[in-house]
Amino acid sequence: MAGKPAGIIGVSVGAMGTALAQQHLRNVLASLDMPTLAQPEAFIHAHAGLFDAAGNIGADSSKFLQAWMDRYLAWVAQHAH
Repeated sequence: MAGKPAGIIGVSVGAMGTALAQQHLRNVLASLDMPTLAQPEAFIHAHAGLFDAAGNIGADSSKFLQAWMDRYLAWVAQHAH
């Protein structure tokens, strides 16, 4: 796994759940020598209204997630061998 680019994103019902889990995962990935996208961090709060009745994520969250994915794809391209 050394040298393979990684990105971390998570969702939790609590304010800190995914943040703590992501920090632990960052430590694991560092020990595997995997370059991990540092910014933007993505802590999605699973709250009422995050998804509509059809199961689609809201417009603001969708824009945020697309921006994260765009940055992650650039990160992967930067680390392609």
